[in-house]
Amino acid sequence: MKHAAKSFVIAAVLTAILSVSGCKHDPNPPTEEDAIKVAKNVNRCRPVGNDAELLSLKKTNGQMAEVNGVEMYTLYYTATKRNLIQVGIHPPGWTETWSSNYPFQWTEKGWLGPDNQVYPEH
Repeated sequence: MKHAAKSFVIAAVLTAILSVSGCKHDPNPPTEEDAIKVAKNVNRCRPVGNDAELLSLKKTNGQMAEVNGVEMYTLYYTATKRNLIQVGIHPPGWTETWSSNYPFQWTEKGWLGPDNQVYPEH
């Protein structure tokens, strides 16, 4: 009798632990394609956004974190653009490469990007 009660308690505790741990969903991180869409949306909003074209954007790293109970993902990238107009002493057509990052915040509909657009989980 004691053995059956002990087995029942162990089974109940294991079920409770598994059901609690099973509720948390770890979302897939935003993709390189999401970052390219962000770059195009952000540059379109600038006054000189049409004066350059994005040649490439490559994800170099990423970091998931929880901040104040919200899942955050920082996507690190290196990008290259071609300037279509003269900028300072640089003639039209010169290319520029830089590294930076985009922060994304997890919402119930997907990843909210820095361009205020929601990107669904892939």
